[in-house]
Formats: sequence, structure tokens, C-alpha cells
Amino acid sequence: MSASTVTPTVRREIEWDCQKLLLQFYGYLDEKRYDDLADLFAEDGAWVRLGKELVGPVGIKKAMTERESWLTMHLVTNVRINVIDEDHAETIQYITLYRQEGVDPEAGPPPVVMPLGLLRHTDKLVRINGVWKFKRKASRAVMVNRDRVTHYDKPVAS
Repeated sequence: MSASTVTPTVRREIEWDCQKLLLQFYGYLDEKRYDDLADLFAEDGAWVRLGKELVGPVGIKKAMTERESWLTMHLVTNVRINVIDEDHAETIQYITLYRQEGVDPEAGPPPVVMPLGLLRHTDKLVRINGVWKFKRKASRAVMVNRDRVTHYDKPVAS
């Protein structure tokens, strides 16, 4: 069934399910629920994160070890969902990212800092056995705090 033959009711159900998937992703990421986060991806799903492609739940979980001392808050806005058909959708969302590194949870809440950056995330989603999963997730920095970020938007060496 193509997008043009998806009924308005089914389209709204898909959009709702896809939005829920997006919000679960950022919630699990900020709550350090990495097993749950990795389960949101298809077995061959990929997440392009900090310039590296992480493939499958195992690859994603392995990469999450580097952020154990990070405290992050991802504020999600401007969510757009494009229903391709009953089993495929694409999304765009903007993220305001707050991050503190080297956080000691015993020391209480760290001070509020300016956002690390404003990001534009794009996703390809697929429904597998009735469950929506990420097939591909990628982000691009739109604006960054250049005092703290050095890995985004570097020119490619020729």
C-alpha cells in the first residue's frame, strides 16, 4: 500500500506510533537506558552518531559506554513525519542538546549550561512484525557552541 492509499485514520495511527518511537529514543538516551534504546533499532539498523555509523543493537550498546559520565537533555521540537506506506516512514526533528561531561551523580545537579548545539535529525523507520523500529538515524549540526564542540562540520581533508 502506497502513501496515497493509506487512509487518514491509518496515517494518524502511524504518525502517533512514530512520534512515540522518537520520544522513547530520546528519553531512553537521557535516562541511560541503553538496552531499551538499542531495542528500538532493527537488527540491521544504523545510527550515524558523532560521525560514526553504529550498526545494529549490539554496535549501539557498545558505543554508549563512552557517555556514562555524561548528563544529557535532548529537547525535541518541530517533529515532522512523512508516511511512505503502512510499513515505512521518514521523520525530521530538531534537537536542542544540553550536555555536561564528567558528572558525579553524588554531587547533586550540575549547573545549567548553554546548549551544546541545535541539531537536525532525520530517520528512516520501518514496521517489523507490527512494531516500529529505526532503520537509519542520522543527525546534522545546524548550530553549535564552538567553545565546546569540535567534531561537527569539519571540512573534509582533500
